[in-house]
Amino acid sequence: MGGEYYCVSSDITCSFPTNGKFTADQKAIYEAVLKSSRAVMAAIKPGVKWTDMHRLADRVHLEELVKIGILRGNVEEMLKVHLGAVFMPHGLGHQRP
Repeated sequence: MGGEYYCVSSDITCSFPTNGKFTADQKAIYEAVLKSSRAVMAAIKPGVKWTDMHRLADRVHLEELVKIGILRGNVEEMLKVHLGAVFMPHGLGHQRP
């Protein structure tokens, strides 16, 4: 799902439970991705590098995955080894920095 503007296409992440109700685990993941998306939308402005927005998304994803217990450890160390690529291999906007 997305739009096109001057030959540039967008892709909007959207997920919904097939039965209309998230399980607790599904809700936690959904909210982690939503938090990441909102963080990027709040931070993006003219002059901001796309790679910085990707790194912000990675950081929020990893922080949230630690918070909900899927990952354990230091987020800074996870960022150094690009662990976020395991969960978002396509990169933000499908462009790896």
